[in-house]
Amino acid sequence: MLSDPSRSRAVLIGTHTYTELADLPGVANNIGRLRELCCDPAVWGLADERCTVLRQASREAILKAVEDATAGAADTVVVYYAGHGLVDPHSGELHLALPWSHSGPSYTALRYEELRSVLLHPSGGRPTARRKVVILDCCWSGLALDGLMRGPDVAPAVAVEGACVLTATAATRQALAPPGETYTAFTGELIRLVEDGVPGRSDLLSMSALFEELTAALTAKSRPLPQQSTRQTAGEICLFRNRAAVTAARRPGQDAPPRVPARAAAGGTTPPGGRVAAPARVRRPAACGPESGGPQLVPVALTETLTVRLGRYPVTHAQFGAFLRDPENARWLPAAARAAGTDVDDNYLEGWSGPECPAGREDHPVVAVSFPAARAYLAWAGRRTGVALRLPTAAEWELAARAGRTGEWWREDIAAGRVNFRGSHAVLAAVGEFPPNPYNIGDLLGNVWDICVDDTGSPVLCGGAYDTPAARLREQLSPRSPAECRGNVGFRCAGDM
Repeated sequence: MLSDPSRSRAVLIGTHTYTELADLPGVANNIGRLRELCCDPAVWGLADERCTVLRQASREAILKAVEDATAGAADTVVVYYAGHGLVDPHSGELHLALPWSHSGPSYTALRYEELRSVLLHPSGGRPTARRKVVILDCCWSGLALDGLMRGPDVAPAVAVEGACVLTATAATRQALAPPGETYTAFTGELIRLVEDGVPGRSDLLSMSALFEELTAALTAKSRPLPQQSTRQTAGEICLFRNRAAVTAARRPGQDAPPRVPARAAAGGTTPPGGRVAAPARVRRPAACGPESGGPQLVPVALTETLTVRLGRYPVTHAQFGAFLRDPENARWLPAAARAAGTDVDDNYLEGWSGPECPAGREDHPVVAVSFPAARAYLAWAGRRTGVALRLPTAAEWELAARAGRTGEWWREDIAAGRVNFRGSHAVLAAVGEFPPNPYNIGDLLGNVWDICVDDTGSPVLCGGAYDTPAARLREQLSPRSPAECRGNVGFRCAGDM
């Protein structure tokens, strides 16, 4: 449903001229046009008094406006900021620049944490909006993704349906304000999508849909990629009507223009009917979903004389569930394997009910599996597919992850939004939700640690996971025992050509 404009509020904040930093003339245009769209009855329909615009505002004015809007919105509050983003040199926190901010001293700017705090807890025990959307168009804005609603003092039972943070860049990237363009790069695409609508989408544009379309458009232009973090059902929040859907309804019989696939621009091939694989919440290629049954293998030329096949993605819950439902694998059912106590520990397949995985996890990488359990799956899947499958070696994993690059190649993957780690999405994601690397292989860095083998055939973990800090993504870990099962460890297939 569309967020009720009579019960929602928006605060649009823009700082376009500075005494110490470079001016950003596009920011003023951002604010003006976004206000028009928010108040347009054909788009959202906020009353003028429910859409607050702050230009060149002070810290106190911003915090008061955000607090008042949060307490005064029974449905949804939207906070948008455009301007320079600054990073505190000591804490690494994101700060939002004010007109007189300096690039060095962080006390001249507004801490994002202060903004987050008033969104969570308006003063005087005032109520807080049921749903919250924060949109940040500034450098380093991905630093805000550590959590709009994840403070340690927020209990899961609080009556908050969802919170969504949409940022113009990853935590390690600068935003773009192209000279001569009316708007900044990120907000310009957002405005275009809201103005024109999206053919082929439903009547309302959810935050998840907007994120996917923004990612596709910015990828096609080789511009910094957005990031998004959602809590509960916040990805389903709808702020805008889809003008393209309305137009199509008025003119039946006309085919909608084809969607522009952008996966090729992201370094891979475009699956039939597919959409760009983006940093989060992006539809995966059909060939690797649970309905495909078996793993999808990619030929990878590791050297001039060595080519192997590697799984495009880690093995999913659904694929492992098919293994468990085969009667010949009854010993690997969770209760039986734990009772045996030899090849798994007590954490094996935590949350499973027999051969059924936790609801909604079918297309997520299977986790909490041991080295012997992974090898049993590979032997079984190899017999079904006619390809002898095994675990990758750590050396093969390294060459595939490097993808022919030299230097600090992993920084490129992080900057391009290909990695689900503690500094980005930070929760287990479905396969295909993050763009693949230049070899068209996904989740080599982040999402789940890959079980590989070292030169002696012993298990070793590579690549980091959704909860791994950036500095540790390239570490290799040894499990405490081959039977160890961790909630952030999965595996992928490998096979010889």
